[in-house]
Amino acid sequence: MPDDNGIITLGQDGMISKWTRNASNQNHWQWAKLLDAGKEESISFTYNRDRIAVAFPRFGVRVWLWIKGTWQPQRSILRQNVTCIKFVEDGEALLGGTSDGVLWYCQVPNGTLRAYAFLKAKIRHLDVSPNGTQALVSQVGARAHLVGIQGMDRKGKIEQVYAINGDSTSDTKQSTPAVFVNGGRSVVFHSRESSCLVWNKAKGEVLSGLDHGDNEHTQAVAGFDRASHSYIVTGTAQGLLSWWNSPPDQ
Repeated sequence: MPDDNGIITLGQDGMISKWTRNASNQNHWQWAKLLDAGKEESISFTYNRDRIAVAFPRFGVRVWLWIKGTWQPQRSILRQNVTCIKFVEDGEALLGGTSDGVLWYCQVPNGTLRAYAFLKAKIRHLDVSPNGTQALVSQVGARAHLVGIQGMDRKGKIEQVYAINGDSTSDTKQSTPAVFVNGGRSVVFHSRESSCLVWNKAKGEVLSGLDHGDNEHTQAVAGFDRASHSYIVTGTAQGLLSWWNSPPDQ
């Protein structure tokens, strides 16, 4: 949520909920229901202030807007096999990926779906740069692409590829989704032997590794910027939560 005031979650039962901290007791979290997205299997959702979107692989993407005190359903995006979605342009549009490698864009609530790039392999995760001009597209096979999403000459253009030589392109080879860190100047992507790799975004070169110790497999990564400081937070399958200073991007 804006200003880190709370957390929005999507449950397996289709319930979208909001968790906010109690003003007088920061250790107490208060739950509230936002809406019921439906019982059909969902795979991804995204939130932006007054709008929510949920992706259903067999149906498409459903969108709700907060209008006059209620969440009101809008026209759905009838694109099957969607695997991940992200609001862009301050919530005015959606960026999405599919199981057959299509990166698409659609304004909400009444836009036309446009294909931005055809990346062949299944798209697992999307992240958008702080300035909204680039997307990090994570795919199966431990591979990620930096794709331009603004400007007539940059939309859909692959600007960089992040991959380690010798990695499998099979669906069984998974890696931590790529995310922007260090104010969008660096990328965290790929786990190898208990280490997460930090890349120079523009050059596509590995800057350093975040070593979690033996037998720790990284499952989640997030970047956090405050003032002139940039941090990385990682979580492992074994329950280790780590806080790192972002390495310099040079």
